Amino acid sequence: MEENTISAEKACSFCKEVMESPESIFCNHCGHPENGTDQQRAQYFAKRAIQKNKNIDAKSKIKSARNTLFILAGVIAIFGFVGYNSHGQVLILGIDLFLSIIYLTLGFWSEKKPMMALLMGLLLYITTFSILALVEPMTLVRGIIWKILIISYLGKGLYSASSIKNQVN
Repeated sequence: MEENTISAEKACSFCKEVMESPESIFCNHCGHPENGTDQQRAQYFAKRAIQKNKNIDAKSKIKSARNTLFILAGVIAIFGFVGYNSHGQVLILGIDLFLSIIYLTLGFWSEKKPMMALLMGLLLYITTFSILALVEPMTLVRGIIWKILIISYLGKGLYSASSIKNQVN
């Protein structure tokens, strides 16, 4: 008798989950139109393809933002060593190496938690240059194009990470 009930249950051909009733049109788990029309099936697969392309695009933006964190770490460390060699200031070298380590850590952390890591990287970048602007106001306009590029890459990655997170929830 138990064998008859198992064979009477119908599994979705797409996600292989058991459907609530064999007569239902859509799978309760994935939304696949198991008993739907050809048009409904075509729409389902078209929506999945569009969503997959959006995720691929979002992941590439997150990857470029992650690379921006790594590049920031390297550039800040190089400028720290250049500043130390030209002015002999150990404090500036220490601060720059500390910031480099933080950006490196955020870059590696962005593999697991991209939204949080990119948000912290963006806030750290803005905070650092805000403090530098208080000390020396000319730092706001010096390298403005680079600052805009860095903020835009981190911002795009952050936006993409939030859109992926919203799709999961």
